[in-house]
Amino acid sequence: MQHPASSLRSAPVRRNLRALCLLAVAGIAGVASVAAQSGYKVTEIGVLPGHNHGFAISINDAGQVAGYSEANIPNMTQRGWVYRAGALAALGTLPKRGQYSTATFIHPTTGVIVGDGDTGDFRPQGMVRIGANLHNVFPNNGGNTHVLRIDTAGRIYGYFIGGKSADWMGGMWTPNPKKAGTYTQTILGGPGMPLSFNANGQGVGYQSGGTARQLAAFWDNTGARAMQVLPFRPEFSSSSANALSDDGTTIVGTGHPAFSSLPLLWARTGTTWTLRDLPVLTGDNQGSANGVNNAGVVIGTSTYGIPGTWQIEASTSVVWLQGVPREIQSLLDPVTGAGWLITSLVGINNSGQIAANALKGGFSRAIILTPVP
Repeated sequence: MQHPASSLRSAPVRRNLRALCLLAVAGIAGVASVAAQSGYKVTEIGVLPGHNHGFAISINDAGQVAGYSEANIPNMTQRGWVYRAGALAALGTLPKRGQYSTATFIHPTTGVIVGDGDTGDFRPQGMVRIGANLHNVFPNNGGNTHVLRIDTAGRIYGYFIGGKSADWMGGMWTPNPKKAGTYTQTILGGPGMPLSFNANGQGVGYQSGGTARQLAAFWDNTGARAMQVLPFRPEFSSSSANALSDDGTTIVGTGHPAFSSLPLLWARTGTTWTLRDLPVLTGDNQGSANGVNNAGVVIGTSTYGIPGTWQIEASTSVVWLQGVPREIQSLLDPVTGAGWLITSLVGINNSGQIAANALKGGFSRAIILTPVP
């Protein structure tokens, strides 16, 4: 949320502080190494017919984006889409009574699409599009299901609540080789909510349920797929793991001391995870991290909050290049980036392309940010 300038440091002052401190601390060599990548080219993704706004959810290693469009009155007008080879294609809605949908991921080689949609009662159900056919992954009567990712073998990953459980649980759905569009469910260890899965079926999120403190968690892709609570600090009231690299070596997320949020990174050596802080922009004191690729490029936010209060500035979208946070708005190509205001970064692939959401002319659009030398 935005707060009056009288209570928070002004943006120009903070920008000057960032620039001066970066030069003073990093030195000429450090600045030169960070500046090796000069910026990002912007590619706009349109909207489906009859819709006004578009939003990205993920990007795969082929540069294909999954997301949705919605009308000015968004109540159940969402329609999922995928963007590939320069064209936008609608996901559709579940058969018979489906009213809305969102596409959450498209597999880069098989082309199979997963997402969420309802069956007429507005409750989200996991859905998969195989060729021209849409299927309900896990008919969860009276419950909610969200699917996040599909792997090369067709296994689908996500989370759900329903049945005899009052807590969110992670799930893996394995395709039935005898009947396309039907799946066998495996419940992941928990209770906990996975927020992201990588290409190999490893997941991250947080533990939940009962009186347990919400803490960042990891699910490996072997054995019983038990939930492992990640290292945390005693001062954290909660923490969350938001994304992990496809090679399984790096997790990023957020820790929450009193009145604060901090961007975190967990690095893996063998079976051990080591926690460290990610720096925020100079002049800021809070942030979050929500995406990372195999090269260690991280995306997230940076902001300033008055210590001991909930008075927090609007966040700035940042990318950590070689561990140094950069305000991504300042890295946009001056031609393709003209007029765009970045509102969020939602995914990064292993080529460094970023799926983002942005404003232009009063309309929200999904865009792709492609690094340029």
